[in-house]
Amino acid sequence: MVVCLAVSCTHNKTSLSVGSGVISLSSPQDVIVEMTGETYDKQETILQPVSYVKLSAIPLLSRIKKIQIADERIYLWDMGAGIVCYDMSGELLFQLNARGQGPGEYTDINAFAVNASLHQLVIYDNMKQSLMFYSTEDGRFVKSEKFNKPTPAEIAYWGGYFFYHNRLHRNYQDDVSLHYYLLASKDGITIGKRYFEHENNKEDYPFSPSGHNLYDNFDNIVYQIHEDSVVPRFRINLPNPLPASMIEERPNEMSLLRSGYSLGITDIYEYGGLLFFRFVKDGYIWSCLYNVEESKQVYCTKRIKFLHSSLIDTIDGIYKDCFYSILTPEYLDYAFSENPLEDYPDLFKTYDVEGDNPVIAFYRAVVR
Repeated sequence: MVVCLAVSCTHNKTSLSVGSGVISLSSPQDVIVEMTGETYDKQETILQPVSYVKLSAIPLLSRIKKIQIADERIYLWDMGAGIVCYDMSGELLFQLNARGQGPGEYTDINAFAVNASLHQLVIYDNMKQSLMFYSTEDGRFVKSEKFNKPTPAEIAYWGGYFFYHNRLHRNYQDDVSLHYYLLASKDGITIGKRYFEHENNKEDYPFSPSGHNLYDNFDNIVYQIHEDSVVPRFRINLPNPLPASMIEERPNEMSLLRSGYSLGITDIYEYGGLLFFRFVKDGYIWSCLYNVEESKQVYCTKRIKFLHSSLIDTIDGIYKDCFYSILTPEYLDYAFSENPLEDYPDLFKTYDVEGDNPVIAFYRAVVR
């Protein structure tokens, strides 16, 4: 598992010390993107389904904001249900949805991460300015730690460190030690490493995290974070990319969508010699799969269609030796209308698109 960033890099040195973190400036691998058509229908030759996990229907989920799978447990942050934990058969283990001011209660969930090695689920509550620690065994409240600054937009845990996506610093303008986009902490409280200084006090620099990935939507360098450094991994070259001059003008969203430019690289996942990511062009979301080992594109398309009974929406993460995808009731309703229901695995034959929760599908790469 890696933490990734996509930001610009124009220096010629081999490394750059930023705060106490080191950013390597070695050359990344180029990824050339070419659009291959509206539909790709050969996904089975690349990814094959390994298993499907149907999540318990109680509590009923409304809109999933984040998923993390760690130590044989599935953690979902849902807008209505809070944080819900399932085992790998989809059975409910516990739910964190206690809002309030009492012990163990939170005002709101602004970000969360799982530290599987210490069996901790950590919630950041901005209103309380606190990190709330719960047991991953049963959801039991463990402790609360004051965390006045920074105010992270996202949290990830990897390699023994908490990583904080520090998008804003308006609440601590005088503390320049926190004017960085990425902050790292060994204990979750004390900031030890800092990466990518805020440029010209532009607090709204558009980083967007995805699972264990952090990257700048409007640039194309993907970095891997190691314990002692950040290393450029890929340079994703989109067709007709959004020019830097237009980014500086800060156009509104609709004008960007109508511009014809490619922008917004998101959902970056690498495993087994394959790199998956998405971007926006002409008002559509394009999904891309790239063979890293052979330096060639597999596809770049608006829509992935299976010829047989496999199901996949988009790649939402990596767990162990598999990619995984969240199959929502809306997606499954569409899939069932496209192909006869009898062609699908048995668990889908009794699936209720009105009353059931999503299914998590796991896929293994079969062609590299």
